Amino acid sequence: MPVSVHGLLAEWAAEKPHATALSDDRGELTYADWLRASLEIASRIEAAGGGPGHVIGAVCGKTVMLPCIFVGVAMLGARFVALNPLWPSQDRQRAFGRWTDRLVVSTDPGYRPQQDETTLYFDRSVLSGSGAPKKLPEVVAGREFYLNVTSASTGQAKIAPTTHGQLLANTSGVVRTLGLSQKDVHTSLFGVYGHPHELFMRGLFLGGTTVLTEHRYPRDLLRVISRKGVTVVMALPTQLMTISNLWKRGDQDLSSVRMAEAGGMHVSEEIMEIFLERTGVDLVPVWGSTETSGVGLVGRSGTQGFHRVVDGYSVELREVEGVTVEGDGSGELWISGPGVVDRYLGDRPQTEESFRDGWYRTGDIFRRKEGRLVFLGRRGGLIKAAGLKVYPLEVELAILKHPSVVDACVVGRDHPVRGEIPSAYVVLRPGRELSVAEMRAFLREHLDEHKIPRLISFVHGLPRTASGKIDRKAVGTREIAPDFRSELLRSDVELVKLLNQRAELMGLIGGGGFDPTWVDEQVDNAVGHNPGPIPDSSVRDMIRFLISELGKR
Repeated sequence: MPVSVHGLLAEWAAEKPHATALSDDRGELTYADWLRASLEIASRIEAAGGGPGHVIGAVCGKTVMLPCIFVGVAMLGARFVALNPLWPSQDRQRAFGRWTDRLVVSTDPGYRPQQDETTLYFDRSVLSGSGAPKKLPEVVAGREFYLNVTSASTGQAKIAPTTHGQLLANTSGVVRTLGLSQKDVHTSLFGVYGHPHELFMRGLFLGGTTVLTEHRYPRDLLRVISRKGVTVVMALPTQLMTISNLWKRGDQDLSSVRMAEAGGMHVSEEIMEIFLERTGVDLVPVWGSTETSGVGLVGRSGTQGFHRVVDGYSVELREVEGVTVEGDGSGELWISGPGVVDRYLGDRPQTEESFRDGWYRTGDIFRRKEGRLVFLGRRGGLIKAAGLKVYPLEVELAILKHPSVVDACVVGRDHPVRGEIPSAYVVLRPGRELSVAEMRAFLREHLDEHKIPRLISFVHGLPRTASGKIDRKAVGTREIAPDFRSELLRSDVELVKLLNQRAELMGLIGGGGFDPTWVDEQVDNAVGHNPGPIPDSSVRDMIRFLISELGKR
């Protein structure tokens, strides 16, 4: 086993140089191509003054350029951080701006650097370069090269410095636990700024193929999955449910997909059952964290909770006082293993709070039942109502059982007598009505009395973070209240503009006549981009009507 990420790439480039390693929307790279491109990138960073210990902030889309930059930085003994241009200034300062020896590499020509930053702009020409650094430092498995950024439960950016050994240990354990092989073709629908290594490390470890795409629309994603022969898809549960809606509606062949891996948020049994029914593919829930270098727990399709600990890791449930919970029971999850980092960079108080004797205190509360670990909620989100524990997720799942409810969030609110009380924000399905009394009566069939929210508010929507998770810090203070008439007017104005634009184009190309063959071809192409929920047949009829009417001008 190589001791470094770039050492692993070098081995595969020597063993199978012509095998496809990376694929994106514009092309493919073999393992030899990947190694050559990373050497070229490393040489350019070195020429700009970057070297061992420097922090290299990468501004890059979900393309083959990302893993090439990642490995190029590793080769130099520098430290990689995925730099999100949309970070608040304080997060940017904590993750990147505080380092004296720092450099930005960007594949976005529109990126605007800070005043005191040196920025290198790369285009795809680096993929065909043949340069190499003048000096490559010797790298050991324990060298920190990857600054993985998390906000966790504090809302403040924290940096988990990750070594080559930790990243390789996690990847090795995950591929064994999930039963992945070199034949698998991997893709992830996650973004590039949260744990970017998850996008390509498994394919690299196995010597397989990784597919990267910047497409976001479900129909386009399914085309990529079909065309590239993807076998394993990693995504948020919400993303997987969205693409499952269109799984059997198109003409694409998705038979290559054998596993869908759902992480980042709670996965209910209902979601797993619906996904399997729609797609015929097993949806496997996983749990992981920045601090564990990736996935640490793996579930079983169709059953809520997690049944397996990733190879190499150990877990315990502990009470607040630190006492280990034996057998069935509830407690906070602690995890240890070769993939667990040992600190937050430059944050001693949080380090002392979270890392003890080789164990990481996750802050997540689980219940162990018959060998399964079932997620209940965050330690910080635990509500103590008159001394009794209320886990928000348990209450949310009960609320979501009501047929009129589409979304819900439960948070704790201060109370002068009870200390805290559970407060629920509930989103109803369009056209449905429900009173607070009816909601409470329903919940009494599913929850103990002390868990039923004292405050229930019906809202139009819940604020969410960029990754799709509920923004619990903003719940109750920032409601998403849609202005339907304004939204309709904006849509209608855009529609009028599009109709006039199309009429002008038809005039320019002499498209005034109604040619049925030409129209059918246009309609077929357009319907191929229908994301739903309007049926393809209705879209087809509307487009044909518009083309016909515009052709009469």
